[in-house]
Amino acid sequence: MPNRGKHGKARAAAAETREDIMSSAALSTMSAGAVNAMAAVGAAVIKLHKEPMDKEPEWFWHLFAKCEAKAARIAAQAARAPRSNGDATFIEVYARTLPKLMKTALSAREPALH
Repeated sequence: MPNRGKHGKARAAAAETREDIMSSAALSTMSAGAVNAMAAVGAAVIKLHKEPMDKEPEWFWHLFAKCEAKAARIAAQAARAPRSNGDATFIEVYARTLPKLMKTALSAREPALH
């Protein structure tokens, strides 16, 4: 695939952005189940938005990292609520939030391009 190098560079830049937004200390406190769930949800969101990723990979990965971090913050806050179920709440909220954030961000970008 000719775009593999371009996507790899963009993905690496997004990883750096993610570390700026979500500290490595915060990531290390998550359970393996929560991290695996985040990866599965992220992969599904990426698959849903393949076209914008292919068109502008650097921008897409930056946007994805920001949305991913915001979804994680929202989910972490929900997981700390008094009646939450910890990781189950985190995973549920993250799985609901990330797709919505990406859809909203991509929808806002579309009119600006035209």
